[in-house]
Amino acid sequence: LMKKWVAGLCIPALATDPTPEQKAQIEKPMTMNNTGNEKKQVIFTHSAHAKTDCAFCHHKAVEGNIYVGCATKGCHDNMDKKDKSEHGYYFTMHNKKSEKSCMGCHQKAVAENPDLKEKFKGCNPCHAKNS
Repeated sequence: LMKKWVAGLCIPALATDPTPEQKAQIEKPMTMNNTGNEKKQVIFTHSAHAKTDCAFCHHKAVEGNIYVGCATKGCHDNMDKKDKSEHGYYFTMHNKKSEKSCMGCHQKAVAENPDLKEKFKGCNPCHAKNS
């Protein structure tokens, strides 16, 4: 079962169109604290990351053999941006010192392929401008 990241939560990606609730969450803008600009929520596209083993980023659920979403209760479920612990969601996604975070992995990709520098510059590749 494919999954898609929507607004920091992992939801099953269905073969059909998103439900109205999912679509509303995807399109809901967020305000970036440091700029005041409105950006779209991050949608993690698994197809763009297909060469990465799921287990590199995801932990398996305690029960069963499935991978859990990052914001699953007990994992990275503290949404306080100041929380720099293993439970801090924002820190987990933006930790430049960890190759398992979005930003850390993108930095590593740029170091290995400098042509990607513009693609991964700033917040826009993940948080697109709200049109």
